[in-house]
Amino acid sequence: MTLKPFAELFSKDYRIKNLITPDKKELKSLKNIIKFSKNLDRYQYILDLHGNLRSFLVSFFVKGQVIRYKKQGIKRRLKILDPNFNVIKAYLQTLECLGISGDYRPKIVLDEKDFYNLDFLPDNYVVIGAGARYLTKMYPYYGKVSELLLKKGFKVVLVGSKEDREKDKGVYPDKVIDLRGKLTLRQSLAVISKSKFVISNDSAVAHMARAVGVKVLMIYGGTHPYFGFAPFKDEGDYIFKGINCQPCDLHGKDVCKSGDFRCLTLISPEEVVERSLSLL
Repeated sequence: MTLKPFAELFSKDYRIKNLITPDKKELKSLKNIIKFSKNLDRYQYILDLHGNLRSFLVSFFVKGQVIRYKKQGIKRRLKILDPNFNVIKAYLQTLECLGISGDYRPKIVLDEKDFYNLDFLPDNYVVIGAGARYLTKMYPYYGKVSELLLKKGFKVVLVGSKEDREKDKGVYPDKVIDLRGKLTLRQSLAVISKSKFVISNDSAVAHMARAVGVKVLMIYGGTHPYFGFAPFKDEGDYIFKGINCQPCDLHGKDVCKSGDFRCLTLISPEEVVERSLSLL
C-alpha cells in the first residue's frame, strides 16, 4: 500500500500480488480513514513501515495483526545519535516475528519500456542529484564538480524535479545534460541505472540509486548519516564534515544559524570527485 503518486514505482514489480493506492484526499478525515481501513480486513498482517499519524490510524482500525517498525523518531529529533541505526535494518526487524530474517537491499524493478526515448544518453556518464527539499542539504559546488568530471572523460547528467532546477543556483558547463523536470519517476530510475555512479545530496536521488544497484556518494549538510539513511558500504559512501553544528535538524532546514552553510562549503569539489571515483 502506498499513496498514488508513488504507485508507479511498484506497478511492474513481479513480486507484488496486489497494489493498494489510496489518494491522500481519501485519508484526510477520521471517518474516511475508518472506511478505508475496512478494505484491509482480509489481510492477516499489516506492517507499518511509515510510522506517522496517518499510517497509525489506518492500521489501528484493521482486524489483522499490526507490526510497526521502531522509527526512533523522538531520539532522532532530539539528536540522540546511534551509529548502528539504519532505517532498512529497522524495517527488516518487523519481519522477525514472522520468522523472516536475513540481509536485504531494496530493489525497484524496471523493464524495457522504462528506457524508451532515452537513446540520446551518452556512454560513460555520471548522474548528479543536486536537489533537496531544504537549502542546508544542497551542496553548492556541483557546477565545479561537473567541470572536473568532464575533464576526466565522464559525461554528466542531472536528474531531479523542476523545483530542484529552480532552487539550484549552480552554474554548469554547456556539456552537462540537464534532465530535471523532464522525466517520469521511472525514467529517472532508468537513467540512474545506466550511470557509472551517482553523486547526490541527502535526498531522493541517492536512494533511487541504491534501489537500482548503482553506487552513490552522498553529501551531508544539515542532516546526519546516523539518522539512518546513509548507504551501506556495498552501496557507496558519504562525505560528512562533522562540525559542531551538525546536525541542525532531523530533515534539514532552510536557515543556517552560522549564515554560511559551512557544513557544505567546507567540502571541496576536488574531494567530491576523488571520493566518487573511488567507488569505481
